[in-house]
Amino acid sequence: MKKNEMTESFLNKLLLYSLEVSSDCVCWVDEHTEIVYANTTACRKLGYSPDEITGRKIDVILQSAGASQLKKLFGAARKPRHRVESGCVLKNGDIVASEITVIPRKIENHQMACLIIRDISCAARSKAVLERRLELEDVVAGMSSRFIKSAPDEIDGEINRSLEQLGRFGDADRAYIFLIRPDGLFMDNTHEWCAKGIEPQKKNLQNCWLDDFPWWMKRLKRLETITINDVEKLTAAASMEKSVFKSQDIKSLLAAPLVSGAYLHGFIGFDAVREKREWPDGLVKLLKISGEIIITALERKRSGIVIQNKIEDLQKVADMAVKMKLEIFSLKSKLAKFEKK
Repeated sequence: MKKNEMTESFLNKLLLYSLEVSSDCVCWVDEHTEIVYANTTACRKLGYSPDEITGRKIDVILQSAGASQLKKLFGAARKPRHRVESGCVLKNGDIVASEITVIPRKIENHQMACLIIRDISCAARSKAVLERRLELEDVVAGMSSRFIKSAPDEIDGEINRSLEQLGRFGDADRAYIFLIRPDGLFMDNTHEWCAKGIEPQKKNLQNCWLDDFPWWMKRLKRLETITINDVEKLTAAASMEKSVFKSQDIKSLLAAPLVSGAYLHGFIGFDAVREKREWPDGLVKLLKISGEIIITALERKRSGIVIQNKIEDLQKVADMAVKMKLEIFSLKSKLAKFEKK
């Protein structure tokens, strides 16, 4: 085809066809921010037919912040194009993170704008995952640093603060520590944090006989992390545990063993009370690492107490020795006086 044979009508058809086969969502809006055209991709991805979307305000497909920003840019023809990030609202109500290129144009005395909408949800998710990972690492580093700096008598208070930080980070309703007694028969809820509006359970969970939790303890003794997304789906083998969980209105829970020297000393856990939930891998990892930090701190506290007790015992022996020396000196003085007589 020769160049002089390419009529305006023919070129317009080519342009329209290019828009229709584009993999991007393309919309044209007028000066009233009403959609006058949406290509096939836009209709398909947004969930509207061409008749449904034509004539609608741009607010329908953009979240309010994005729509407001777009309106401010609409008449700004000084720049050839602008980019706006906004949630794109689909017909079914789903929201997709999007980058919108805004190209203002004046066409036959009408102020128009071409919107090229690209789905950036994958990039947004990757960014969110990375940010979450960095937050997780900050939590772990902060906890570790605080425990290292804590004196033995400050460790319990630091555990409570750490449970609050972990619970808030993990969006849990409760975060807690259970420690098994030296006799290996009973355990106690020693530390607990509860979100606002959640009833504490610590006082109700003292002197717990391990044999009342056979399914639970079997897994902890194998040093397994216990992940329960739905308490209602626990099998008959966990019937005793299920009864206890339901009495506390627990819908989901996560627990990791506290291990030192290959021995089980207890566990750290999260409860979901308001609604059942799944526990992401990152949170499972965080709980396990936090448990390792906390049991190390508790062992340091125990060692500190043992050393302190030994120091106190030695001090008692020293005091007794001094007392005996004084008594011996007194007896010698009396004996010397007696001999002079």
